[in-house]
Amino acid sequence: METNVKLVSMIIQAYNSSNTVVRTLESIKAQTYPCIELIITDDKSKDNTLEIVSEWMKKNQNILYDMKLVTSGVNTGIAGSNNRALGKATGEYIGFLAADDCMMPDAVQRYVDFCEKNRGVIPIAKVKLFSEEKCDFTAVQKYCDRCYEYARLGRIQQYRNLLVQNWVVSPAASFYPAEVMHKLKGFDEAYRWMEDYPLNLKIMHKGYSFGFIDQELVQYRISGKSITGSGLTPLKKNEAKLFFREKMWYMIEAGMGWEAVKQSKYWLKILMAGNNRGQRHC
Repeated sequence: METNVKLVSMIIQAYNSSNTVVRTLESIKAQTYPCIELIITDDKSKDNTLEIVSEWMKKNQNILYDMKLVTSGVNTGIAGSNNRALGKATGEYIGFLAADDCMMPDAVQRYVDFCEKNRGVIPIAKVKLFSEEKCDFTAVQKYCDRCYEYARLGRIQQYRNLLVQNWVVSPAASFYPAEVMHKLKGFDEAYRWMEDYPLNLKIMHKGYSFGFIDQELVQYRISGKSITGSGLTPLKKNEAKLFFREKMWYMIEAGMGWEAVKQSKYWLKILMAGNNRGQRHC
């Protein structure tokens, strides 16, 4: 490893990713940054993702600083899969990338440069939407643009806005100083269907902020099979759990008691509707 160049651990989140993972891995291989530890964490894929990854690692050994494959005997969701990889990471910075997304060649270098100049600030970079299906990107692009506006706000306003709702596009904010991840003890595995929002809330609660990199650093694949499009009910239930376990108390602490009351009514309706759907009727 080059002198005075900090090691970056790039964690690839894989699950049934046989059709896309090689392109993702090649995007890490093509990085201009010289010191990368590649960690692929597989959440018990049902396809041949593991075989494909293992073969790629054999063909590309010694290309990067180090490569590791982390597997599991059970499927735990992204939070658990990420935490297993975090346990193997040795870098001073840690980045996450889904096994169907890709990084621009200078992405890691840009992230490191930003973090070195902005201590205590988590970078939010632009993403480039793409798909191999016929997709309308309009709604997702609006969400991304809103995220970029959010990243330009001051810390206090960022925190208050994030308490109301999630403003952060997951692939846009996926690079952290290792000390931050260790201080937060990784991802909360209580939220199987959403790993990023609880983490970002804890980041803000601990006094960190987000900053903006005005450059597309990640290629974000849009698919009809994404949780955003197909997993709304379990996602809402997870967010309701997050509200009553953490967000409500954060709001009260931040002087947002009326917002907490308003949201508690909404999330109670979500939980009650879910319970009613689960009941049997004669």
